[in-house]
Amino acid sequence: MEKAITLLGIAAMLGGADSPSVGNPTGQWRTQMHGARVEVRPCANHTPCAFLVWIDPTKTRGVAMDLRNPDPALRQRPLVGVPIVWGLRPTATGWEKGRVYNPETGQTFRGAMQLLPHGKLKVTGCWGPLCRSEIWIRIDNTAKPGA
Repeated sequence: MEKAITLLGIAAMLGGADSPSVGNPTGQWRTQMHGARVEVRPCANHTPCAFLVWIDPTKTRGVAMDLRNPDPALRQRPLVGVPIVWGLRPTATGWEKGRVYNPETGQTFRGAMQLLPHGKLKVTGCWGPLCRSEIWIRIDNTAKPGA
């Protein structure tokens, strides 16, 4: 009996994107700073990844390409579809040790995500000891972009 309880506890901590211990972030979210729409879906390793699915052209001044990417070969790709969170590992309270890409600067940071109550998702990017978090708001998947 004790072994079964221990195994259940370990399985909950090691669970993927839909682990009951951390919730399921799958769906669409609005970013805090730019109001972009992001879709979170499971990656090949069953942990969440996030991709840009809509950007406000007034915030990007009409530029819809990944112009600041450090890889010159990627600078002409459209921003829509760009992965911005990937490589996360599940923890007891969320996901960490992943990567967060900021297309505004072309920088990639060490990243983490944590599902919060009331349809909120905390996304954190860190450079060395300095970290910055942003709260994304879950949006109705049937809402129109920009709504």
